[in-house]
Amino acid sequence: MTYNETEKVLSDLLQKFPAIHILGKSIYKRLNYLIYKKKYNYKCYYKLHQFQVGDKETFFGYYDKSPINSTNEYVIFHEAERETNKLPDPSVPIRIHLYDVNANKVVSSFASKTYNWQQGTKCQWIDATRFIFNDYDEKADKYTSKIINAQTRSLEKIIDFPIYDVYQNTALSLNYDRLAVLRPDYGYRNRLNKRVTANLYEDGIYIVDLKKNKSELLISIKDVIALSYNAKMSEAQHKVNHIMISPNGKKFIFLHRYFIDGKKQDRLILSDINGKDLKVLADHDMVSHCCWWQNDKVVTFKRDFNQGDKYYAINVDNGHKEILGGKKINAFGDGHPSIFNENMIFDTFPYKSRMRDLYMFNINTGELRKLGEFFEPFAYFGECRCDLHPKWSLDGKRIFIDSVHTGRRSLYMLELDDQLVDLNAKEPRKEVVNAYLPSHMEH
Repeated sequence: MTYNETEKVLSDLLQKFPAIHILGKSIYKRLNYLIYKKKYNYKCYYKLHQFQVGDKETFFGYYDKSPINSTNEYVIFHEAERETNKLPDPSVPIRIHLYDVNANKVVSSFASKTYNWQQGTKCQWIDATRFIFNDYDEKADKYTSKIINAQTRSLEKIIDFPIYDVYQNTALSLNYDRLAVLRPDYGYRNRLNKRVTANLYEDGIYIVDLKKNKSELLISIKDVIALSYNAKMSEAQHKVNHIMISPNGKKFIFLHRYFIDGKKQDRLILSDINGKDLKVLADHDMVSHCCWWQNDKVVTFKRDFNQGDKYYAINVDNGHKEILGGKKINAFGDGHPSIFNENMIFDTFPYKSRMRDLYMFNINTGELRKLGEFFEPFAYFGECRCDLHPKWSLDGKRIFIDSVHTGRRSLYMLELDDQLVDLNAKEPRKEVVNAYLPSHMEH
């Protein structure tokens, strides 16, 4: 939900009284919904394929990875055993399904007790035939990751360390215990009774060799703090998050976030894959969602003290930045960007009507297309919210989203070569094709 300047000022004033602020914000949202609510729960200009497993809720997770492999033969996604508007429960496992596109059925399924509703188990494709996801080893009391072979439909290898982002046989990771304390939306709950004992010299970003099953600290949080250090960092709580490896695997970006008296400060940092040549790309208090645009640029919604909160394209080699899209896209505020060739897809946060929009923006021509709008019920909020998190297929012909417009979380696929109506039509066709409605499961 976006706010005007008056609403923002009132919200800032009420933050001094947290209980009143939370209650007031909730009441205000509901009153706005009664005024602005739509007569429909979604509109989409492309055919929607729903990945539905019986009466269970499904989802994939974040916007920086594609559920479908490079040959378009398999889709991986999560099935939740409990309602996803309730906090994750590590005693209730989640399932990772391997769906065969040609056979139109789930052909294998794997369980994990390590997940959240925003990124799931961090399941992602390593290559065309292998994918990986995080899990928890109860006996060893540690997070691990598992590599699955889609062709043999079996476990190939257990890695003694969790992953965050993967390029071929190299993974980057972080301390999920620290994340669980400072950003539980993306952390895991298996070790919540454990204190974060690692000091800032021994904690940070880790590199994992998937072939050798070895991991080591690559960049310490202390190293990150020392980069363009300022005195206020000394008393702050620190974490790193949102690691994203460049398309060619030579560089990566991540967010350094630190908290002073509850106020969050963000920095976007670049490194080569060996943890060298660290560079601050953005540090004007707020950096939100990012994505790579080829190998030399990053797109991010961030703050600039002079030009405001907008989407910016940053050249990672020389640091040059420019506003992306002008008023056309920046009027929507923060979203989750993902780029294929010249097209950037992004979502919006819920409006007063509780609808989230999905857009495609052509960076070269400036054309903006609305692909759909989707309702988010009030039951999905906080750690249980459901952002659309739009993500491309690797050939750019499909877009995947997670949505709760039916009142339940589900993964959907839009086929871009199957446009149902003209994009300017007033009434887009509302058709959902169930990609998977099983009567049984093959293992």
